[in-house]
Amino acid sequence: MTTLSTLPPVTATIPASPTSATVTPRPPLKVVALRTLAALMGLLLLAAVTRASGLWLFALPFAATAGIIAVAPSAPFSQPRSILLGQLSGALTGLAVTAVTGPSIWAAAVAAALSTAPMLLLRAPHPPAGATAAFVGLTAPGWLFLVNPVLVASVLLIAGGWAVGKLLPGHKYPVYWR
Repeated sequence: MTTLSTLPPVTATIPASPTSATVTPRPPLKVVALRTLAALMGLLLLAAVTRASGLWLFALPFAATAGIIAVAPSAPFSQPRSILLGQLSGALTGLAVTAVTGPSIWAAAVAAALSTAPMLLLRAPHPPAGATAAFVGLTAPGWLFLVNPVLVASVLLIAGGWAVGKLLPGHKYPVYWR
């Protein structure tokens, strides 16, 4: 029987030629249903805390993080270290870029690209953090953005992923904390 923990991680392979692409096998419907439920639970958690607290946590990069935790809970980029350090370094990169250039589409592009370096150097790749850097590059929200919403949303999503991992059979999250 295939469970969430035995399903291979979601991967993408760039084909060398059009005929050499590797296709990820379609998961069983039970796995699809459980992972969809996990995504829904994470997103509803973000929405509920946003609504109750007035904190703006339901932003697109954090919605993407919730999806990654649900769809690929064992992937390195969905682990707590990658989420925390990736999101914080992405936001910090965006803030540094906008401190020099001001907010613009160009600052967003540069911030998103430059956010790759600290994530890789910190061994904390987290693709939605590039979107966080781009958002900061467009808006220049100020240094408190690192705490609210970046740190708060990241911790909330990790805690929610952990809770979902305890509630849903076969959904192990996180795989590791370091």
